[in-house]
Amino acid sequence: MIYLILLIYIIILCCKYDYGISRKYRELNYIFTCILLILVAGCRYRIGFDTINYMESFYSPYYPPLSEFSFKGDYGNDILWVFINSLAKSIGGGFYTVQFIQAAIVNIVVFWFIKRHSPKPFLGILLFFLFQWWNYCFEAMRESIAIAFYLFGLDALISENNYKKYYLRVWPAALVHTFGFITFLFPLIKYLKVNKYLPFVFAAFLILFFSISDLMNSVVDGMVGIEGMAAEKATKYIESDIYGESTLSSAGVISLFISRILPIAYLIYVLYLNKCRETDVFIPYLLCYILVVFLRIAMPIFFRFYNYFEIMLIISITQALSLPKINRNSLRHYATIVVVALMVLIRAFELTEPAGYEAYKRYFPYNSVFTQDYNEQSEAVFRAF
Repeated sequence: MIYLILLIYIIILCCKYDYGISRKYRELNYIFTCILLILVAGCRYRIGFDTINYMESFYSPYYPPLSEFSFKGDYGNDILWVFINSLAKSIGGGFYTVQFIQAAIVNIVVFWFIKRHSPKPFLGILLFFLFQWWNYCFEAMRESIAIAFYLFGLDALISENNYKKYYLRVWPAALVHTFGFITFLFPLIKYLKVNKYLPFVFAAFLILFFSISDLMNSVVDGMVGIEGMAAEKATKYIESDIYGESTLSSAGVISLFISRILPIAYLIYVLYLNKCRETDVFIPYLLCYILVVFLRIAMPIFFRFYNYFEIMLIISITQALSLPKINRNSLRHYATIVVVALMVLIRAFELTEPAGYEAYKRYFPYNSVFTQDYNEQSEAVFRAF
């Protein structure tokens, strides 16, 4: 019920402020929506598979009290995450304190980034709620903090073309999540351009990648059993159902084309026709998103990098629905609406049975720290996977 209330509330704000003429309390409602999402995420109890894992490891010696914590400790690239857990322990809170800190960091940065770059910020928040809020706050808790630092740095790159400020803002991403280091390479994405050579460059790269993918998978598989923190994390990903050996059937590949590649390609086409700096700036990130989806077909581990491009996709959708040329061309306008609607429906369908279980059971029903209800059905699914 609480999810439905949030959905209806955000839809009302979207209609009132993005598609209506009202401006009264606009900023206040935007801030209030952010606070609501933080509170709901922070007050949850055993919702999300990753949340349960983090919650059960919170009381282990790996997360010492702040008085015993040292940045010189052997925490690898988890050191910032360990610090957050140690801080939560020291202020006398349970794991829900970690949830609040994580939800505050992620939601505040995402709301801030969307407001700065989206022509329809409430529509952007609606899409964020539908597409990624669940994943960012309930599942990929550490990774989403890394993504928050990335968005914070990306703003400096997009708005000011300031590489120094980008790296000053983004470096903590490598201290909170295994793959955070990849953000050091992301400034190269802005050099991707739509031109007549792009299809040939993409094709050549993909042919090369697919030709050596078996070798790369063998190298990655070889990490299983190697001692060390980084190797242990790699082993966990390799042996998982999602990131391990590829099980994509022909139907799975077709599904990727329908749910990701074709809709994103259409958005690139629409934004490219506009030829405006505000929209062109996100096209390279959409191109990279498509490339990552193709790479995921050969190496499932690339699925993990989807999360880094979702906010850019959301902003691009709001831009596409706001273009004057689109609004004047009724056919293209309705086609864009249909594409966005299909993306929403496909995301909803993915919650039904993507991996042998109903994924929505990770999030439903909502349990709070105040009642601490133990949902047997959700727990059974968690234990099974």
